[in-house]
Amino acid sequence: MTATLLLAHGDDAFAIAQAVAQLAASLGDADRIDLAPERSPDEGILDRAGVEAASVGLFGAHLVVLHQPLRAAGRSLSGEEKLLGMARTLPDGAALAFAEERPSRDIGKPPALLRRLEEAVRERGGSVVEHRAPRRAELAGWTRRHAASLGVAIDARAASLLSERVGGAIWETDVERGEQTRVIDSELRKLATHGGERPIGMADVELLTADTRPASVFAITNAIDRREPAAAATALQRALDEGQPVLRILASIQGRISDLIVARDLVDRGVPPNELTRLIDLAIKRNDVEPEAAVSAWLGEQLLAGRS
Repeated sequence: MTATLLLAHGDDAFAIAQAVAQLAASLGDADRIDLAPERSPDEGILDRAGVEAASVGLFGAHLVVLHQPLRAAGRSLSGEEKLLGMARTLPDGAALAFAEERPSRDIGKPPALLRRLEEAVRERGGSVVEHRAPRRAELAGWTRRHAASLGVAIDARAASLLSERVGGAIWETDVERGEQTRVIDSELRKLATHGGERPIGMADVELLTADTRPASVFAITNAIDRREPAAAATALQRALDEGQPVLRILASIQGRISDLIVARDLVDRGVPPNELTRLIDLAIKRNDVEPEAAVSAWLGEQLLAGRS
């Protein structure tokens, strides 16, 4: 008899939940004990998870699921050791799953503890799966494939519209994508119930699916770059409606204005386009700008653009 151990991590919350559910199903739909930290570090929850997992052989089969294990360990050395030790010493017959949901913006920068936990899980014979949420231009394809797995027929254009309404067309890197696939799964089931046997069409999505695309502060500053005041205003309103901190929005706009001041100053000096990017980076680092004329010109351009 061996232990059953899983580490599922990434920024796709729906896929992580499915991985844990599949593990539970493989154990005959064993009872689950779901635990999550209330603070960071939370060594109490680590202790409880360890006890619950170790007691499986005494009280019958059940699956212990520890959510956000890295948060539970925090920056505590003893917390890290408890977490890694739990994976390394999991007794035979036990079943333990680590479910680590990470922010989309950090998905390409895995912390060292996550890598050590991966190694510990593999050393114990467990499985490690990473689930990254679909990015731009990937969500429509995911929608069609997931609909097929559910036995739901959907028109290709309707799948594209559905993915767009939950943020599939947004390319900015500050967008959190962790709930997009879960939302699409829910919407597909609702649309299938509404449509009955016929395929889901564009009219169904337009009628029943709300626009829930996430806010992006970068979308505001990128629209400013493109001199698109209407797009900037729309992105700003979405960010405010979502509860993005006003000071964070202002700080991002201020930073972009500084970049544009640098760019305008270099253009006024006659810098050729092929040198502009390199010199902008250097000028920003050195704060080598003449801001007064540049900011006046920039504000004038934005005001004129907003009135056109």
